Amino acid sequence: MAHDKTGQVRSRMNRFSLCNVQAGLFPTGNKRATSSSNTQSRSESAIAMNPNDPANMVGASKKFIDPSIYLFRLGPIYTFDGGNTWHESTLPMQQGWDGMTDPTVAFDDFGHVFLVGEPLRFNQAQAHSGGDITGLGMVVYRSSDGGKTWDAPTTLTTTTSDDKQWVICDNNPGSPHHGNVYVAWAAWGPLRFARSTDHGATWRGKGQDPPGSSLVSFAFAPDLSVSPDGTLHILWHDDASDTVMYMRSTDGGNTFQPMSTVVQGLVSLRGHLPITDGWPHFDDGRFRVMTLVTSCSGDGGVVIAAWADMREGRSRIYYRRSLDHGVTWQGPASGQPLLPLVTYGDTHCFHPQIVTTGTGVVGCAFYTFGLEQGNHVIRVQLAGSWDEGATFSQFVTVTDRSWDPLINAPAVHGDPNVDFIGEYFGLDAGEEDLALLWTDTRTGVQELFSDVVRTKKDLLSPHPRAGQRDPLRCDPRWGRGHHRRREGGPRTATVARVRGTGTTGGPGNRGRRGRASCGRRVDRSRGDRRSRFGGH
Repeated sequence: MAHDKTGQVRSRMNRFSLCNVQAGLFPTGNKRATSSSNTQSRSESAIAMNPNDPANMVGASKKFIDPSIYLFRLGPIYTFDGGNTWHESTLPMQQGWDGMTDPTVAFDDFGHVFLVGEPLRFNQAQAHSGGDITGLGMVVYRSSDGGKTWDAPTTLTTTTSDDKQWVICDNNPGSPHHGNVYVAWAAWGPLRFARSTDHGATWRGKGQDPPGSSLVSFAFAPDLSVSPDGTLHILWHDDASDTVMYMRSTDGGNTFQPMSTVVQGLVSLRGHLPITDGWPHFDDGRFRVMTLVTSCSGDGGVVIAAWADMREGRSRIYYRRSLDHGVTWQGPASGQPLLPLVTYGDTHCFHPQIVTTGTGVVGCAFYTFGLEQGNHVIRVQLAGSWDEGATFSQFVTVTDRSWDPLINAPAVHGDPNVDFIGEYFGLDAGEEDLALLWTDTRTGVQELFSDVVRTKKDLLSPHPRAGQRDPLRCDPRWGRGHHRRREGGPRTATVARVRGTGTTGGPGNRGRRGRASCGRRVDRSRGDRRSRFGGH
């Protein structure tokens, strides 16, 4: 009997050796995360994974009160079973607050999750105009029970021009600033900054400045990441410009090095798309879109910035990276395409979100907007890099069905000519997995759906997990390299490494980075935990 048990243990160990593990992107199945009425449209989502318990995730989005005149609050959600079931929680509101916007969430590894929001006052007499909403500053909430309940908010500022915020936690044990929490925000005005060095108990700006003190006089929608050595990176794109700007701090946000330009020559969506009532939109779409920067950091000094770019006449995802903590930047000054060998035709790629797993896999998720069976619809795709962002060798369509952005879409500031689906969606990373939370209308209402994408698969498993992708035949509607699903299965592909062929991987053609090296051990720190910012 003892011999049999020993044999079983050895068998299991052999089965899960690295020789039997394939690296790739393997979604586990789309899950409905919210259940709403048609007056409770959900969009502009964020998600965070608990670094101490990856089955615990917290999300948040706008939850509309009246989508026809653009009234909304924030609706946080949480799960303790890896996204199989989701539950909704409530944020405490203060007297005089009518709503709240721009969700961003992040876990630290001390048992807390932070949510930063912008409280609002609605001026319904000015509906259908830009004066319908007044910001009331910036606040931060903290939960110590995985998102079930939230403490009373802490006010960072009361400035009415506050907007476009981001929160991030330094979860790197080797960092001298391990445990710090950082927040930055800007919307066509000062770049404001706040930090906590005591897990959210108190807040201040750089040095001994109050929270919300200004770093530079003008910025738009800043993005944060933290390197394993504790270096804090802030990147942003001034709407309609051709640059990405950058600042960094190497002392936990106490001081910042001077602002610099790290991307020059990008082609912003604003100025290169049709404009309706002041908002850019795709030629076959009604929802507003903008170029916003997303970024991540990893081992070896890697910092990556990505954005939506119109230089090819259709929106595509471009990126640039640094290998020395942002001191110098690699490649063309205007960046390089994320998937240069994939042909998308007239389909647009937009709203990129980028993160790094603890094992060093870089994941970049984005929306695609293209024609399918006579309708212009949206899908979610995810590209992966196993060489610190030098190339993105695989990608997968995460959504198992497309969704129509015209369905149950809120009217931007009550304008019946411009729809709202959000200016970002949720992506976060754990040690090995990637978690996504996006807007979806497959139910007939703007809801949130989620998926957890594995970056490893056991080759000896007799059956794939629910929702796991198979290599399938090509579907030209979604770009060369996408694959039409068999009944019940979504699309996946491996990008060929030979430039100019336009071919992709399938059975027997996986590409050199499709498998983990036999016996090679990967050991990287967890990196940062971060979430997407918002906008009115």
